[in-house]
Amino acid sequence: MEHSIKLEIPFPSNRLATIAQRVINVDKELKTDQVQRTLTVNDNKLEALFECTTARMMRVSVNSFLEMLTMVTRTMDECDTL
Repeated sequence: MEHSIKLEIPFPSNRLATIAQRVINVDKELKTDQVQRTLTVNDNKLEALFECTTARMMRVSVNSFLEMLTMVTRTMDECDTL
């Protein structure tokens, strides 16, 4: 894979970062031959590593991840879990 990026998203606690990881991991990448996404939790941070064959696939994959992350954090906020 030619392109890679690592995102670190802080959460108020390890528990909430783990919940976000589990929820997002349910949706797998559609083009696994072009994109590899690895989610890990380190302390209270959700770490997302993307490895892609092209810059375009990187943009599409990261954008989709950020949209899912927004939905997860808004849901947590609505349920008062943050």
